[in-house]
Amino acid sequence: MEQQLAAPPEEGEEPKSATEVVADVLDDSTKKNMFLQNVGIKTVRPRSNVQNVQTQLEVEKKANVELHAKLDDLERRSQEKEQARLRDMEEMHNKQASLEAKLQLILDQQRPVD
Repeated sequence: MEQQLAAPPEEGEEPKSATEVVADVLDDSTKKNMFLQNVGIKTVRPRSNVQNVQTQLEVEKKANVELHAKLDDLERRSQEKEQARLRDMEEMHNKQASLEAKLQLILDQQRPVD
């Protein structure tokens, strides 16, 4: 911290205050800088190193695989339900045709013969 505080500022920049130096050090040395957030200091740059990016990529890949599995399962279920719906519709059509034939037979029997 002392080195950062004593370092001369780059051209066009103002020297860093002690608070900014502490915020930078805490940001670099802690995983979750809740302290900075609790005291109202927002970090200037997010922590991003190769390991964090790789870890995030692995997590996203796992989530992607899980989502694809869920999507495949939903598509399979949807196809099964559609096939069941078509079977039920065919069965209802056959029953309706049978009932109409029976009704026609009854109506034909009720008509007087001339």
